[in-house]
Amino acid sequence: MPSPPIAVFLTTIASQPALRQRQEYLLRILQVKKIPFSSYDLACDEDAKRLWKRKAPLDQQQLPGILVGNKFPGTFSEFEDAVECGELDTFLRLKETWKEEGDPVIPVKPIGVPGAVAPLQMTPDHLKKKILAQRPPESPLKGKSIPVNKRQGEFDVSTELEGYGLQGVHVTEDDLMKLVEELGLDGDAAGDLVKGLSGGSSSTSEDGDKSKSKAVVDELKLHTAARELARATETIQGGTDDAKYPLEQGPEDTTRS
Repeated sequence: MPSPPIAVFLTTIASQPALRQRQEYLLRILQVKKIPFSSYDLACDEDAKRLWKRKAPLDQQQLPGILVGNKFPGTFSEFEDAVECGELDTFLRLKETWKEEGDPVIPVKPIGVPGAVAPLQMTPDHLKKKILAQRPPESPLKGKSIPVNKRQGEFDVSTELEGYGLQGVHVTEDDLMKLVEELGLDGDAAGDLVKGLSGGSSSTSEDGDKSKSKAVVDELKLHTAARELARATETIQGGTDDAKYPLEQGPEDTTRS
C-alpha cells in the first residue's frame, strides 16, 4: 500500500521574502528527492484553508504548512531539522502504509506558486497520453554539413590556382590526393604536389619551401591546362580515339589528326 499522502499548503500572496524562501526551499527538497505531494493555495482555495486550520495547531499554522495523511507532522522548522539530520523519511512517514480513513483527500486545484506543480501535472488527462507519445523534436542542425569556417584542415585552393574560377572552393589534403591521382601522378610527385598546395614541405629552408611550392603549383596548372585542351580537341574532332592523348604529351601533340 502507498505511504500517506503529503499535502503542502502555500500562498500566492507571499509579500515577505522570508515566506517565499521557505516555500521555495520546501518545494525544492520534495522535488529533488522525488517525493510525491499535492499543493494547495490558501489564498484562493477555501476547502484547503478550512482543512489546514482544522488540522494544524492554532499556534503552529504559519505557512508553508504540511499535512501527512491529514495529520500535522510538525512545523517548517522541524521539517528543516529533519532534512539536516537525515530523518525526512520519518518526518513524512514515507515508509509507512496508509489506508484512507476519516477526512478524504481534497481535490487539487490550479496553483500559481512557481514549482508547486509540474507542467505535466497541470495537463488534462486526455492530453497527457498524446504529449507523452510524441517524439522530441529533432535538432534543426541534424543532417547539416559543418560550416566552412569550422572545418579542420581545409584551405582555399584559389589562393594557389588563380584564374580557374575556384574562388571560395575549400579542399583538404585528401581531396588534393584524389585530384593528383586523376592527373596520373603518384609516389613522390603526388606527395610534393599536395604539400606544395597545402603549405607543407619536407624542406627545412624557407626559400626552398617557396620555390618548391611554386614548382608544384606550376606543374598542376600545366596538367590542368593540358587536360582542358585535350577535352576541347575531343569535342571538335567528334570524340575520336585519336584525340585522346595522355597528359604527358603537352599541348603541341593535340594538333595531330
